[in-house]
Amino acid sequence: MFRIFFCTAVVLCPAVLPRSVSPTRGLVAQESSGETAGADEITDWARRDFWRTTGDKPVSDGWQFQDGAITLAKPREGGSIVTPPLPSHFELDWQWKIEEGVNSGLKYRVRRFGKHLFSNRLLGLEYQIIDSQPDSTSKGSTASIYDLVGPTKEKTLNPPGQWNHSKIVAVGDKIEHFLNGERVAAAITSGPEWETAIALSKFYGSSDFGRPQTGDRFMLTDHGGKITYKDFQFVAREAVESSQETRQGPFLANATRNSWADQNSIVIWTRTTRNQEMLVDGKPFVQIDRKRAGQLAKIKDADKLLGVQLPEDASLDQMFGACPGEAGKVRLTYFPNQKRNAAKSTQWTTTDAESDFTAQWKLEGLRPDTKYATVVEAQTVDGRPSAVLRGSFRTAPNPTEPEDLKFCITTCHDFIRRDDGLQGHQIYPAMNQIQPDFIVHAGDIEYYDKPDPWALTKPLMRFKWGRIFSLPSNRDFYNRTTTYFIKDDHDTLADDSWPGRTYGAVTFAEGVKLFNEEQFPSKDDRYKTIRWGRDLQIWILEGRDYRSPNDMPDGPEKTILGEQQKAWLFQTLDESDARFKLICSPTPIVGPDRANKKDNHANEIFAHEGRQLREKLSSVPGVIVFCGDRHWQYASVDEATNLWEFGCGPGSEKHQFGWKPGDERPVHRFLRVKGGFLSGELAYRDEDEPSTLTIRHHRVTGEKVSEFEFPTSIPETANDDSN
Repeated sequence: MFRIFFCTAVVLCPAVLPRSVSPTRGLVAQESSGETAGADEITDWARRDFWRTTGDKPVSDGWQFQDGAITLAKPREGGSIVTPPLPSHFELDWQWKIEEGVNSGLKYRVRRFGKHLFSNRLLGLEYQIIDSQPDSTSKGSTASIYDLVGPTKEKTLNPPGQWNHSKIVAVGDKIEHFLNGERVAAAITSGPEWETAIALSKFYGSSDFGRPQTGDRFMLTDHGGKITYKDFQFVAREAVESSQETRQGPFLANATRNSWADQNSIVIWTRTTRNQEMLVDGKPFVQIDRKRAGQLAKIKDADKLLGVQLPEDASLDQMFGACPGEAGKVRLTYFPNQKRNAAKSTQWTTTDAESDFTAQWKLEGLRPDTKYATVVEAQTVDGRPSAVLRGSFRTAPNPTEPEDLKFCITTCHDFIRRDDGLQGHQIYPAMNQIQPDFIVHAGDIEYYDKPDPWALTKPLMRFKWGRIFSLPSNRDFYNRTTTYFIKDDHDTLADDSWPGRTYGAVTFAEGVKLFNEEQFPSKDDRYKTIRWGRDLQIWILEGRDYRSPNDMPDGPEKTILGEQQKAWLFQTLDESDARFKLICSPTPIVGPDRANKKDNHANEIFAHEGRQLREKLSSVPGVIVFCGDRHWQYASVDEATNLWEFGCGPGSEKHQFGWKPGDERPVHRFLRVKGGFLSGELAYRDEDEPSTLTIRHHRVTGEKVSEFEFPTSIPETANDDSN
């Protein structure tokens, strides 16, 4: 017999408020708009018409309702069935028995979570019922909170063919599973431990999964095998307010970022923070003009350089945008999507102030052409869980695989010239719509030598990194996108900097170390080539670490790349059989550039190496150059060598300058003095035809403004009256 009991808490759920309760009959009369309930409104869990399919249709004859029992008589034909909405704070008892090989369960707090999660199917917590070993502690064994919490090893589980007694107690955020009189699994459905369980489960992406909500239902599942239920007893419990304890850090407000991905490896970065988000109501920095900043740049006193930019009696952690770090421990778990059983976890790493509370992991032995999920857990130094974050990346396809690909190129960001308020930069939602397989950030990710504050000390540099990567759009994009980060002058030290220079209290070497080893995924040599499938190969170049002084006389000895990197570049280009070879450079190689610039291969002061590069690159079939640095969008073709180059333009409409609109030179194939980004699309349109590469310039909001197809064709250029 099925019994339903209601306690006083039922008043919280008017849709199921009873007019009478008869525990011995298991019947509840449902309220019907104030009118007396008719016989057809009597609810009884043993009756077929109490249940509906998940598609809201009558239950099929795959389920039998006989003598107070419910039996799934035709597995895989009956389908899962659900109750009407019932209170989500409750105790539920029942008995069940299964045949050998059964996989079933009872779900509760069942509802829909949106199309992004199992196509908006009904989902909920599940008391798993399966033919498993009695001592199994897996998250998929009997009495587990399915895929979230495993049961204890010491439990009594009767074998197939015998009855078992189960009970669920779910009140507020506390849930408990009992088996044959013993509590065998429990959880609190809030806080970092629960969030970690969700992040590692198939339910990631749900909102408030497992927490009580009006309208929740129960479900009997049909996952295969015959099962019989009987003697349900339902007691609605009084709702308990969820505990609203103030969360304590460390948190993960800068999320993760990655770099250097190939077929089998990647480097993942994270940072533990004091707060969950940056400080949005902090104090403004003292305004210092460019002339005064230039004078300060000659001073070495770090305390003075910091103090002069802070309001009286203020600390750096109190300033607008502050995202200070906090010591803690972090651990990374990673697994191929849909293969959570293959998850691997690192050891716990302790973060500290010396490295700005950052941590990194180099992952090796990865599978090619695979999208991975990452889960970073944070805890206090003494081991209390405090935060969890899920992200993703993908690895490159094998060099023999013909695979369609999309990628993006961007450059020139900073906090003060963001164009989407406290969300960050508009290009990130726009690029996310493209769903790139990877992105290259071609440098100038932040600007030390711009105000609010002028980053003349290491703490101020770190402040800027914590701030820009706590902007939600920027942070979330890099948390889930395979990326190659290149640095340039403004995020190494200052404008047009080279080894031996200083900026305030920071040397060039310190700036290099801060970027290369602390704030971004590390690699000893900051250059790499990666094959992305059969027809696409990219080269990531380093333009600061190995360069000669800009004021050195030009000639064979003067270099930006350094002899070792240049020899590697030429050799790997000669060895490559990729159809398209993309050179990703922080600065232009073709240009044209402004006449007064003295920092790159398109300038006269590096003319010798510039000519050498253009001649070599143009001699290798399929080479195209992509560069950052310039604050306008362009496509150009070198007149002497026919080498193509694309400039992506700055990442904000507040950041374009340096070229006169309409000043098109003979080398230009496209010119737009506006912000935006580049995208590329490699496509195999027909098995019998070779691949094509389409390169497009976009506005910051994503609209296409140019299109070039390679092998070369007549480009398409969108109308853009604003240039």
